[in-house]
Order: sequence, then structure tokens, then C-alpha cells
Amino acid sequence: MKNILSISSVDRISRRSEHSAFTDIIKMSDHLIVCYRQATNHVSADGHIEICRISLINGQRQYQQIRMRNTDLRDPKLSVDERGRLWLLAYARHTEAGKLKKTSMVSWFSDTGQSWSSAHHFGENYWWLWRIRWHAQTAYGFAYNRQANRVDFYAGHPGKAIEQVKSHALSLKQHGLGYPNESDLAFTTQGVCRAIVRRDADTFSAQLGESRPPYTSWRWKDLGMYVGGPVWLWLDETYALMAGRGIKKDSLVTQVWLLNINNADITELVTLPSGEDNSYPGLCIHGDTLFVSYYSGHTDNETRVYLARVEGINQLRNVIKQRQV
Repeated sequence: MKNILSISSVDRISRRSEHSAFTDIIKMSDHLIVCYRQATNHVSADGHIEICRISLINGQRQYQQIRMRNTDLRDPKLSVDERGRLWLLAYARHTEAGKLKKTSMVSWFSDTGQSWSSAHHFGENYWWLWRIRWHAQTAYGFAYNRQANRVDFYAGHPGKAIEQVKSHALSLKQHGLGYPNESDLAFTTQGVCRAIVRRDADTFSAQLGESRPPYTSWRWKDLGMYVGGPVWLWLDETYALMAGRGIKKDSLVTQVWLLNINNADITELVTLPSGEDNSYPGLCIHGDTLFVSYYSGHTDNETRVYLARVEGINQLRNVIKQRQV
């Protein structure tokens, strides 16, 4: 499995900034849309969003920035609803006189990826809705709160309101699993929701979850490994590409794995050039190519955003089909 995928190129795509990080990527028509945060550093209160729109035809790049006064915009995420509209989501830390006043989730939409709507604020103070995925014209996602030591499951619409469906979907209190936080999820054709959730306490092992409508009861399986900034891209309803921050030879690196969703078996596929502060990838497939956006500080001690081209997706799909025969 390790030799199926190969890295064909890795290019820095972020414009010069003290700190460029926390990425996501999506394909829209004949372009890739990559978003990320730029700021003074990892935790500074001056974050804004930069969006890089890349032509799949000639590689031309176009850049935009989204800023909000007295607000740190963090960890932007992209999704496309079932009508084809592009949504941008971020966590907003609002400050006053240099002090944190409140937080909110904020969304923007676009039909082209070139111009964006005005901002829409929603969500509960200090609850971070990490990412949304769409099913049956509804957006779903997990929100976490560090002090509460739990993630709650939410549903709704980022342009209107997103409300709690299940409290303590995964928590220290009910499951004995400390500090669940960042997540990704997807739906089967039958509407079963599956999820992966990062944890940063006790064993630090990520969890694989499953729930059926109305998504008020969750079952969890331990993946047995740490995954930071998890994201996945399903190849079918049994296998998914999973990416995030992993540990290799006692170093934190950005990796891509193959995950068997049914039995939680994980196979390492590729480790991207990465080091220092790094990871928070996005995944997108175009033909035989897997595009991976991520950030890393392995070059010149500067934290930059990179776009990797990883070839061999068709061969990987063939190997998976052979396994399922």
C-alpha cells in the first residue's frame, strides 16, 4: 500500500505572511479553492482568511482576503451544499480593547468562489463548530468546548441557524474519553452518519463514530492512534482516505492513511514533507490526482501553506476493488 501513491509536486501557495496555516480545499468547476488563516502567529488575535483560487487548466492563481475588525478568524472550512453553493465557515474570536469579548461562528457563501456574501454570525458563545457536511439539504457537524470536555452534534443551515441535536455525543463524563475536539463526518447512502474525532487527553487516540437518524445515539470505536486536524475523503462506503497530523519516529508530520471504516484498520499511504508546526490538511480528488492542502514550518522556519499533488488514486481504487471481491 505504501508504494501505490507517490508525491509528484509540493508547491507553496500562501503569499508571504508571518504565519499561514489551518487549511481546507474543495474543487469547484475547473478550479481548486483553498482557504487558510494568516496572522502574526498560531494564537495571535489578528487572524484573517486568505482564499487562493487555482485553475486546473493553467495553474493560474487568484487571491482574496476576508477580514473582520477586532476579530480573529480561525480555521476556515469549505463545503458545497446540494444545490452547488459554496460555503465558507470560520470561528470568530471578537476582541474589545485587546481582550476577548465573545466568540461566534461565521459563514459566507459564494456561487463562483470569486465573490462572497456578507458575514452571517450564529452559534453559542465558546462552542466551536469545527466543520459542516451536507446531507438531505441539511448541514451537520460537531461543536466542541474544551472546558466542557465534550462534543455535541448539531444540524441546520450555516446561512440561518444550526441547533443542537445531541449533547454529549462524545464526552469525558459519559464515555470516559477526555477532550474530544476537531472532527470530520460523512453520510452513507442510507443516511448513516460516520465521524472521526480527535482527542487530546488520556490516550490521545482518535475515535471513529457511527449514528443513525435522528443522530441522537452514537457508538464509538477507538482508532488506537493520534490524529490531529482530521479530514477524510470517502472512496466508497468501506474505505476512506484520512489525513491529519500523525506521529512518525517521535516527530509530528502530515500524513495520509487508508482507513477501513468498517473495522477501523489504518494503513499509512504517504508522509508529506512537513515538520515543526504542521498539518490541518484538506483533501480533494481530480482524476488520478489527490490534492492535499496543508501547512508546515519545515522550510526556513516559516509557517507556510502548501499544495501537494499525489498520484495513483486510480490504482488505489483498483486495489480496493480487488480486496472486496
